[in-house]
Amino acid sequence: MKRSRFGLLILMLVSAFALTSFSAACRTDDTPIRVGLLPIIDSVPFYAAEADGLFEEAGLNVELVTFSSALERNVALETGAIDGQLADLIATGLINNTEDTVSIVKTTYRATNNVAMIALVAGADSGITSAGDLAGKSVGISTNSLIEYHLDQYLDAAGIDREAVVKTEVASIPQRMELLSQGQLDAAVLPEPLITLAVNAGGHVILDDRQSRLGMSVLEFKVDYLRDHEQLVRRFVEIHEDAVTRINERPENYDHLLPERARLPESLIGIFEVPPFPSSDVPTPQEIQRANDWLIEKGLITTPRDYEVWVDDRFVQDS
Repeated sequence: MKRSRFGLLILMLVSAFALTSFSAACRTDDTPIRVGLLPIIDSVPFYAAEADGLFEEAGLNVELVTFSSALERNVALETGAIDGQLADLIATGLINNTEDTVSIVKTTYRATNNVAMIALVAGADSGITSAGDLAGKSVGISTNSLIEYHLDQYLDAAGIDREAVVKTEVASIPQRMELLSQGQLDAAVLPEPLITLAVNAGGHVILDDRQSRLGMSVLEFKVDYLRDHEQLVRRFVEIHEDAVTRINERPENYDHLLPERARLPESLIGIFEVPPFPSSDVPTPQEIQRANDWLIEKGLITTPRDYEVWVDDRFVQDS
């Protein structure tokens, strides 16, 4: 019995030492984790983690780099200026077109039954009150992007021919919003908080992703970075999850981040609130397949990638 207890004590001491060594290794690893963000709602948990000192407490050397456009962010990823980024399924598919460059480790934002992420909004004087009124109308989008993907999926679900609407290229989201408010576009596909802004200006939401939950953003890292720095990414994902929990429990504590980090228009301060964020979530195989199919159909990629290439779910599974 004494020998058994002694063996158990030794095992406990070895385990404690191993855990301490692992924690110390994580704290002393000064390898930077450089993550590219955009000034949108989806970025709020990252900045909440930074504001609450969660990265510093964990001893992580995190650099949150904000880009004004997805193009600038993608260039930074390709040139090695960042290691991971906040992106979407269409952007991910395009990046992985010719080689396995990035893998998704976590869903960062999703539409819910109560909160839309992206919507087709008709202008106040467009005469559009339902999906059936869209034929022949101009719809502002950014071509070959998540925005056009949403429009096509909305039209398909409503039984409307994609060619029935006049797709009008307006890559800049603020300009798209401005043209809609001026009546130069009949409708536009917009993300929040511009959906709320357009509705407050007299616009009408015609189609959105509340029921389909089509809208989502993701956190992804370069595959070589995941291979070489698995434990750092694991801690980063855990901290992001911690920030999501804090936000979902006390969203009012983070409202200030919307105008500071997500370009919330001044007119919506106090009206638009921090939305809930998904917890321990990754895109499903069905969601990846739908994005794959659209990219192939549009001729934007040549070969569909397997789910395991798109998504590395071990970080969420173990969080």
